[in-house]
Amino acid sequence: MFRKMNIVSLVLMICLTLALTACAGAKNTGSEASTNSPKHNATESNGESKSEPSALPPVELTWYYPGTPQKDVALIQEAMNKITKEEINATIKLITIDWASYTQKLNVMQAGGDEFDLAFVAPWVGNFYQGISKGAYLPLDDLLEQYAPTLKSTVPDKIWDAAKVGGQIYGAINWQIVAGQVGIEIRKDLADKYNLNMDSIQKVADLEPFLTQVSEGEENSPYIFVPGSAIDGFDNIGDDGSPGVIRIHDDKLTVFNQFESDEYREFVELMHSWYNKGLIRKDQSTLSFSNEILKSGSFAGVISYPIKPGVEIEDEAKWGQPVLAKSLTKALITTNKANGTMTAISKTSKNPERAMMFLELINTNKELYNLICHGIEGVHYTKVSENLIQKNPDNTGYNPLTDWMFGNQFNSYYTDPAQVGAWEKTEEMNLSADISPILGFSFDPENVKTELAQVNTVVSQYAKALDTGSVDPAVVLDEFIAKLKEAGSDKIIAEKQKQLDLWLGSK
Repeated sequence: MFRKMNIVSLVLMICLTLALTACAGAKNTGSEASTNSPKHNATESNGESKSEPSALPPVELTWYYPGTPQKDVALIQEAMNKITKEEINATIKLITIDWASYTQKLNVMQAGGDEFDLAFVAPWVGNFYQGISKGAYLPLDDLLEQYAPTLKSTVPDKIWDAAKVGGQIYGAINWQIVAGQVGIEIRKDLADKYNLNMDSIQKVADLEPFLTQVSEGEENSPYIFVPGSAIDGFDNIGDDGSPGVIRIHDDKLTVFNQFESDEYREFVELMHSWYNKGLIRKDQSTLSFSNEILKSGSFAGVISYPIKPGVEIEDEAKWGQPVLAKSLTKALITTNKANGTMTAISKTSKNPERAMMFLELINTNKELYNLICHGIEGVHYTKVSENLIQKNPDNTGYNPLTDWMFGNQFNSYYTDPAQVGAWEKTEEMNLSADISPILGFSFDPENVKTELAQVNTVVSQYAKALDTGSVDPAVVLDEFIAKLKEAGSDKIIAEKQKQLDLWLGSK
């Protein structure tokens, strides 16, 4: 996994440092290792200090992640590198790729064998499982144990199972909300104007009367944004969108094609009826979800938006105005939610050990983490108290609004007094959520990687148009299912069932 010379050099440096440390009689305790003090961020699991940064050769690490490119990213990078150079003698190069291009960019880089170190990955973006099947990412078990003990111990063992394929961890999990809910967010000004009673909304279909009022009463006719199908009670197996899911309450745990289900047909039929009634924008299928979309004023709300404690305050900045939020289902922890925000280390990385040291640092050093989340104090925000900041109103240089993408979100500053306490409530939600019966089962796509690639192409051609109501499911849905079968969906489902049965039999 590692280059021989790197291992030899690193071992010699560690041995030398341990010898010097023993002579000095200085040891760190386990409790010190979990503090935010930079001097305790790079400790081994046995409490011994690692090599001093000066003993490590300088390296530059490249980190790819999706998002809206930020004007002041160079300033953030410079400030972060002052910390990373002191702590692990490394600098970080931040490379933001717009959401619409991110997965394709990773695929091209991996196909070409491009050298890079870190990448944001998940089943829903970046093709996490396909990347593993292509050998694009390194297994992280040993690296986590040796170079990121605090990160490893912070995330519960059960949740780490969600990042495993073939028994090995391939993604460093960002510790934040791991319980998913189908829900909605609605602009507060429109809800107030049209007397929307949020308590009356028990399912997605209940929004139609309100959306009709908005469509008829507003000059610019704000629409509902539909990022994808909002169906409760399924647990995806493998990458989101690949055929093959189970129903949470199915005792037999039978794997089936979600696109053939009654639930999916009912959802896309509802969306198509809304599309025909003018409640969904005509170009919805071509739009990518972004903060710019939310601030455009074109949308009254969003379906299937992540709902969590304090989300209204957090997302007010994304919308540029107050919003109301409501969950429509009970919180559920599934594999694809638990591993929904991770960072992988590329197989082409020349410095995987240092990349893992960096992941330990970004997850334990609050100053470093909040730099990438919120920017520079006095420039992009003003600190109100130890854990509360106020964004500067004239800040146009850095405001990514993606704390969950970079590390332990519970280390993030609050941005509104009303938000204080949300992190504790979120952890409570994680602990009280329902748990999928197959949590921890990770699908190995190796045996059907050709079929998965073919099916992925078909899904990209049909699913978004169906999900957003842009095409008539009475005509297109059966065609979509037939194309999936031609591409190998039945073989994929059979392979998923086989692996799931073996996993269940081993428990």
